[in-house]
Amino acid sequence: MSANVLTAAELAARLRQSPFNVWMDLRVIELNEQFIEIGLTWRPDMANARRDVAHGGIVGALIDTAADYAIAAKLGRAVPTVDLRIDYHLPARMGELRARARVVRLGGTLAVAEAEAFDSDGRMVASGRGTYFTAEPKG
Repeated sequence: MSANVLTAAELAARLRQSPFNVWMDLRVIELNEQFIEIGLTWRPDMANARRDVAHGGIVGALIDTAADYAIAAKLGRAVPTVDLRIDYHLPARMGELRARARVVRLGGTLAVAEAEAFDSDGRMVASGRGTYFTAEPKG
């Protein structure tokens, strides 16, 4: 697998270019050759109808973003999601959430990455695998 093109600081700056990522208050916790770890602080406005657990879309977005940015670290740019599968294992309760993602395959047209999301107690709350479009943008 290729070396990271972007540093953690560069990746964090790109992450913050998206208003949605800013609203989620996503931050790069760690970046190395094997994985990226992205975190967020769960807030009440991220709750589902039960009010004491995060909406699945929040956890899914965290997994998607972590997987995407694992690829972005290698390519130097974020890439669009083609397909994403999320498995929810436990409710994500209030507190810090983090996702650790790694690139499975990095191709010229498509890449595959997988991620796992954890709560503040270290319990895996969800896992996912995505396919991302890596071809160079035209024009």
